[in-house]
Amino acid sequence: MNGIKRNIIIGKVGGNANENSINYKVSLPAKMVKELGITKEDRKVILTYEDDKIIIKKDK
Repeated sequence: MNGIKRNIIIGKVGGNANENSINYKVSLPAKMVKELGITKEDRKVILTYEDDKIIIKKDK
């Protein structure tokens, strides 16, 4: 499963954050998340940025 298009979700941050703070999110397909082995109990991942790509890996 490669090449799925998604929009970046952009929103203001609430709470005690700076009034100009912005949060960025991406919705991931359930099948990809399951293939990574991510569960509610074990959901830590490592994000890496290389060569104009964001790579998501399961934290082992």
